[in-house]
Amino acid sequence: MSIMQYLAIAAAVYCLVSLFVHFVRIVRLGAPKDKSEPSGSVKKGVLYANTRAMMPTEKESAYLHLPSYAVGMLFHIGLFCSLLFFLLSFFPFFNSWIGVSCWRWVLAIPPAMATVCGLILFFRRLLSKELKVLSMPDDFISTGLVTLFLLMTTFYLSLSTCCGSITILYYISSILLFLYMPLGKLRHAVYYFAARYHLGFFYGWRNVWPNHEKK
Repeated sequence: MSIMQYLAIAAAVYCLVSLFVHFVRIVRLGAPKDKSEPSGSVKKGVLYANTRAMMPTEKESAYLHLPSYAVGMLFHIGLFCSLLFFLLSFFPFFNSWIGVSCWRWVLAIPPAMATVCGLILFFRRLLSKELKVLSMPDDFISTGLVTLFLLMTTFYLSLSTCCGSITILYYISSILLFLYMPLGKLRHAVYYFAARYHLGFFYGWRNVWPNHEKK
């Protein structure tokens, strides 16, 4: 492996350890407790909170902003795919395969689409007066680093075999992302699960979730 790969692994390990520490801190705060008599199912509430409740039709106002919702979903899907490709990049068989297979162009589609979505989200936050007032530097840094990583993943999959510098820039972008992830809003990768569990517990206990009014 190259020096850049070793540095990328070190950054990824630092990121995972830091996020695990955050997760342990959340767990130590304790599971939610409710002294009232349960009228519903916590298990069904937690399941609903992480599945159907994430759909725009189940949210308070997301159904009024479907284009933004779709952009956000594509952005996250592309990121998940790119993180998988990052892991695969350390295996020689994967790099050899994308070097000779035309399927690399197909693999590049999710990160490419997510890159476009990331740029939309970044400039929308920058140009919208309403969002700009609510935004902090962390919002721009986080979105910018993820979008850069998505862009370099796209280039890595499609151009790394003909341009060695692309590989170096790809690992630099991953290092920057992993080093920053535990420090800013990207930590919601851990907090998401705790938040959805607490929501599911609360509303499941009270028989509010799943939503019985909608079939």
